[in-house]
Amino acid sequence: MSDSDELLDLIESCIVEHGGDLGGWTRRDNDSLQLFDGRVTLRAEVRESSPGWNEGMVHAHVLTTLHEHDDEILDACLFGMGDDRKRALGQAAGIWMTLVAGPIRSFLDDRPVCMTCQANVEGGDESKGYCPGGFGLPPGLRAYVGPSIARGIAEPPKGSSPDESMPWFRYAAESAAPRRVHLAKATVTHQGPEGWRRELEIDGHDVSHRDPDWPARPLGRDFGYMTRFAVFEFPRNSKTLARRAKLEKAIRHFAENFAKFDTADELMADMVARGYNPDLVHEVESFSTIAFGRVLFEGLEPPYPATIIRARRDGRVQDNVPLMGLPAYSRARAIAAQLRESMPQSDFQALGLYNAESHGLIQVIEKAGGKPDLTGITMYPLVVPDRGASQETMDEAMAVLHRLIETNRPASRKKPWWKFW
Repeated sequence: MSDSDELLDLIESCIVEHGGDLGGWTRRDNDSLQLFDGRVTLRAEVRESSPGWNEGMVHAHVLTTLHEHDDEILDACLFGMGDDRKRALGQAAGIWMTLVAGPIRSFLDDRPVCMTCQANVEGGDESKGYCPGGFGLPPGLRAYVGPSIARGIAEPPKGSSPDESMPWFRYAAESAAPRRVHLAKATVTHQGPEGWRRELEIDGHDVSHRDPDWPARPLGRDFGYMTRFAVFEFPRNSKTLARRAKLEKAIRHFAENFAKFDTADELMADMVARGYNPDLVHEVESFSTIAFGRVLFEGLEPPYPATIIRARRDGRVQDNVPLMGLPAYSRARAIAAQLRESMPQSDFQALGLYNAESHGLIQVIEKAGGKPDLTGITMYPLVVPDRGASQETMDEAMAVLHRLIETNRPASRKKPWWKFW
């Protein structure tokens, strides 16, 4: 029996033994498992072991097809550990039943079950599974957030109950592909004196984001982590999804055709002539190219700022704008990981070197003779103007950047030795 088949068998056993709100008939058929009276079908993929892993460590993906929702597929990334392979698979099965089955069944029944909480319910009673807070998910989505499990943490925040005050799934909606239903996974790790970090995954590994400053109270010196999943759905006929689909198409067209034009301006003009929305094209050129560059250099781990400064068309200047909150950036990160594998290396490299951040990093790398230590450099937020923003607004935005530089400049220096804008 393959590991994938054994994992499905173990999940079926977990669900049958649990019964209750997760009850209903089950059926194993070749490489699939039907649950909840046939309303969903599961398939499993057990990935190859990473270097340094042993037989007691398993990385698996369980894909759940929702037959009542246009056969959308929810991809859950799971890790199991144990004394041997079977126990590791058993732990992965238990995690799926404990953390993933509840949100999926709650979504299907449109009511919270198995310690799952419906998010963003105005006036909701948390004790009954209806939470006023959103766990970082914006209002307007139908979202069910499962319980958390903790490893190495004796007293997680507010025990094991859902805590909507923490932004577990911040940026999940902004990062999701243009489909209606999604499964998000959030893992928050306590690193002792360094505090907390969060890792967000959406639809398996389609979106992966690390947030080093997740706001949680410190729990001492011990290492530990907490994990939970959420199912969320965009409304039918959502304008957000319609725009997201157009954005996705524009990002791919820009990336795949970048090397065919002498300048980005020529490419952008060609896209507008082909019917792409000019504002959308501008967003791709402004924000998506930042993502392309960061994916290109991610192995060097530059100290990228998480925000930008925006010069808006209406005259406003916005500082501390999170890049992950901009779909043109967050979706481009996911797409760039795919393009890096499918595009010619020279084309992807040219695409990643387009933006100002990448130009600056190349200078640092060349100055260091190809062996840079990026831990000592300071990278400041980019100033990004809207299409049609006035020069006056741009000047105000640059003044905001210069004030930021002055505030952080060491007293011993007349000016920073390195900066980006």
